[in-house]
Amino acid sequence: MAQAWRSTLYPDNWKPGYTDTQGNFLQDFSYAGYWRGEKPIPSAPPGAVHNVVAQYGADASGQADSTAAIQNAINAAGAAGGGVVYLPAGTYRVRPQGASSSALWMKQNNVVLRGAGKTATFIYNDTPNMREKSVIRVAPDHSADWHKPTNAPTSIRSDVNPMATVIPVGSVGEYAVNDFIVLHADATDAFLAEHGMSGKWDAGTVKGPTFYRKITAIDKAANTLTLDIPIRYALKTRDKARIYKVGEMLSEIGIEQLSVGMKQHTGSSWGDLDYKKPGTAAYDVHAAKAIGFSNVKNGWIDQVDSFKPSSNASDLHLLSHGIVLYQSRTVTVQNTHMQKPQYRGEGGNGYLYLMQGEDNLVQHAAATLGRHSFTFQYMWTSGNVIYDSTSNKPRLATDFHMYLSMANLLDNMTMNGDYIEAVYRPYGTVEHGWTTSQSVIWNTNGVAYAQGQSAIVKSRQFGRGYVIGTRGAAAGVEYTVPSGDRSAPQDFVEGVGTGGDLNPRSLYADQKLKRSGEAPAVLFAPIPGRIEAEQYSAMSGVQTENTKDAGGGLNVGWIEAGDWMDYAVNVTAAGTYKIELSVASQVDTGSIQLKSGDTVLSAIAVPNTGGWQTWKTVSGEASLSAGQKTLRVYAAGPGFNLNWLQFTIQTPAAQQPATGQPSTGQPAAGQPAAQPPINPIKNPGFETGSLEGWTEWHNGAESACKADSDKPRTGSHKLTHWLAGAYQQLTSQSLAVPNGTYAVSVWARSGGGQKALHLYAKNYGAAEVQAVIGSNPVVEYTKFTIDNVQVTNGRIEIGVWSDAKAGNWAAFDDFELLRK
Repeated sequence: MAQAWRSTLYPDNWKPGYTDTQGNFLQDFSYAGYWRGEKPIPSAPPGAVHNVVAQYGADASGQADSTAAIQNAINAAGAAGGGVVYLPAGTYRVRPQGASSSALWMKQNNVVLRGAGKTATFIYNDTPNMREKSVIRVAPDHSADWHKPTNAPTSIRSDVNPMATVIPVGSVGEYAVNDFIVLHADATDAFLAEHGMSGKWDAGTVKGPTFYRKITAIDKAANTLTLDIPIRYALKTRDKARIYKVGEMLSEIGIEQLSVGMKQHTGSSWGDLDYKKPGTAAYDVHAAKAIGFSNVKNGWIDQVDSFKPSSNASDLHLLSHGIVLYQSRTVTVQNTHMQKPQYRGEGGNGYLYLMQGEDNLVQHAAATLGRHSFTFQYMWTSGNVIYDSTSNKPRLATDFHMYLSMANLLDNMTMNGDYIEAVYRPYGTVEHGWTTSQSVIWNTNGVAYAQGQSAIVKSRQFGRGYVIGTRGAAAGVEYTVPSGDRSAPQDFVEGVGTGGDLNPRSLYADQKLKRSGEAPAVLFAPIPGRIEAEQYSAMSGVQTENTKDAGGGLNVGWIEAGDWMDYAVNVTAAGTYKIELSVASQVDTGSIQLKSGDTVLSAIAVPNTGGWQTWKTVSGEASLSAGQKTLRVYAAGPGFNLNWLQFTIQTPAAQQPATGQPSTGQPAAGQPAAQPPINPIKNPGFETGSLEGWTEWHNGAESACKADSDKPRTGSHKLTHWLAGAYQQLTSQSLAVPNGTYAVSVWARSGGGQKALHLYAKNYGAAEVQAVIGSNPVVEYTKFTIDNVQVTNGRIEIGVWSDAKAGNWAAFDDFELLRK
């Protein structure tokens, strides 16, 4: 097993401000998200529930326009001081009315727009003429622009460095604790020269470093203010650094449990620059948004997807953008999937998650087939975290896009046909230039490189940047700095290809625990019981996604051979347990091993279920001792999704035979005798001392197959595959059986080292299926099972196959073929 490692910049005793001898440091990203991550998103926000159908006459059939009805409910909730606007299951047709810039506008505090679930409630925008408009706009009805002061600015007395929270100012006189303020420095000529952008940037466009903060303390004697979140970049008196107030932002706004789709444009002219040309389809849909947050603090978007309206002839969900967070802070976006915009041209189109604010958290999100999946823009965009999220095959990279979005974190990103780019961009009317500095790209999982690429991360940030840990099939990093390049020094890079063993797995989650003072909580799932697959305590190589299995929620996917998930469990009673797993796959290569340490407890084949979201239940058995322990679900074969595991006790330990002894077949005292299922396999435990009933095949002059009495699991004999030289050995049995559903199993142990070792079933009316025993040692007898074998031709062949090196051995006992 590979050795766990820590970044040299993040020792176990790390605290904010830790810097190595070369001046490298990691900022504290634990403040991201709703209420700085210190409060959960409210499940029962205050205020009345406003049912848009029962109370306001909205049409849930999608036939009549419901814009006015839903907007009336939003306005009523806002006028009452807050409430939940509830959209029961159904489809709601909306569109911008008149000259409005959105179909729906949430403009008052404490309002939550809630559906019945993202597979139940659908908001359908039924016009493609959405240039620079939103389906759902969340913004105050007054200016709260961070660059438009509402009072006379107060100067910052001396230069302030990144990570500072105490700010020396000219006077604290007109400020109070709990005030929100903006800290800003201009992009002066000196600032532009310092960044090598003279003649390329202008102050009116790029503005300069900007931070929106809350005052938590005031020292009147020292004329200092203490902030709730550190600043992320230097503020210099040279650049007229100052503080001021702006208009009040919205707060406590949420959108949850619904999906948004947009009507396809049937026009033509979709060229990259056609967004500039009136009369073209690209012009009509330019910069259209599903959801736009502007000037919002402490808000959320939860369990919201895009969807393909039934009216769309093509598989398209959106016109251009998905979710945009503009000059917003401490907003959480989670459990979302934005995908398939119609226009992915230039000028800012097809961005599925657009970050233009501060200290926001996007987690457990997915983006599919956009122009850019996740993008950062502007100097007021810092401290954001994108965590445990997935990008699927965008046209261009997930990127830092323009104008120095400093100190953001991409943490445990899964990149499938995408890469993360943090480099100088020589594009744009006002050149994009340096896109970021001091940003951290932590533990990136590369599923597949983008076409024509050989890196999953490209990082040449202005000044210092950090790439720590990559893993997966695509793990390359580009970071070499050409001679004389202003991105020098070369970015700090470590752990290329070894991110699966990086500790902690998540920088964001660990920093959040450190700031809260909490020890990492270990929650032990009870057995017997069900465990959701995404509730792992640790993992390597996998990713979560929204599931279409019954009950919804998340499933674990993108599982490759060698990936694993660990589960902290508490087994309440020792015994033999039936293990059921909800799996989906469109290949037949999947194989699961349940392990405790290095011991394989059970092995279960995953069949082709017909699709990645077509779910079936497979099962196996394992003997578990009582107590708290870690069980590992190990992918011995690739290509399946997992939604849950169910453990049901079959035989308590007190009723089990002693190890190595056959069962007496007698029930426990006071229990009725159970009728054993019929096992049609002949000589299943080789108790005849021979291969009677079995057929063997070998490649070479000598068979590696025999029945012997050396350490059987039960009874007095077992089957062994062994030879002093390399060998290939097959031991099989063909049986006539009634059509139906069967489970095939064998108990096996092995010294390991084989090229291939598996149990199989074939010639039953469908393709061969296997339970992989594998090349790792199996120290104790472990049950390997192929579940849900559908016999349709009245016959089946079962057997075991070894492709082994010299001296490799495997032992087999107690074959079973049981009809379900």
